Amino acid sequence: MAQENEAMICRILEARHFQRDIDFSVSGFSAAGPLLTVLQKQPAAFHLLLLDIGLAQENGMELAKRLRELNVGCSIIYITSYAEYMSDSFATHPLEYLMKPVDEERLEKAIKWDLQKNHRPGQIALPVRGGLRKVEAKDILYAEAVNHKSAVHLPGEEIPVNLSFREMLSRLRGDAFCRCHHSFVVNLEHVLKQTTRGLLLDTETELPVSRTYQQEITKRFIAFLK
Repeated sequence: MAQENEAMICRILEARHFQRDIDFSVSGFSAAGPLLTVLQKQPAAFHLLLLDIGLAQENGMELAKRLRELNVGCSIIYITSYAEYMSDSFATHPLEYLMKPVDEERLEKAIKWDLQKNHRPGQIALPVRGGLRKVEAKDILYAEAVNHKSAVHLPGEEIPVNLSFREMLSRLRGDAFCRCHHSFVVNLEHVLKQTTRGLLLDTETELPVSRTYQQEITKRFIAFLK
């Protein structure tokens, strides 16, 4: 990643309107070799790569092809001056192919989409009475609005959270969490089936699905099952 790309992605991730309690670090590489060495040893070292086609004495797309052959699954965004490589890039399944000078709004949208689609946090820090409590995202059954605040439901436990429901929704990212009602957001990992009355969870709890969210929850649940 060139120095200017590094500065740009830091600017986007640190923006107040973008940051959502995501811890991140950014590493810069001016040549393909050192990056390839890191990923050969640790294939999951990075979540997202911003690759320039014209790396020093090397081709960034050839690096990407090599990484895909090694089953490195991190997301890739190309940032380049070479429009002629665009069709060749499809084989590496990039999120975006951005021409210089980079449209930062378009880059930001790509990063947001990637986070929502592919980034599932292991833990979520919840502000509760007396401090913060960390819970495993996979253990959350659902969250609901309660008296202008929120509550998170785990198997056998309800946790009052000092967040508005809108703020709670921003914490529950990724494909697993889906709003099913104006007062409920559900973790699809715990949904056994969709019924005529709502959603039946693996704890035998049944959540309502409002008409507003009926179509979206059906589409998301079918996609999640696939």
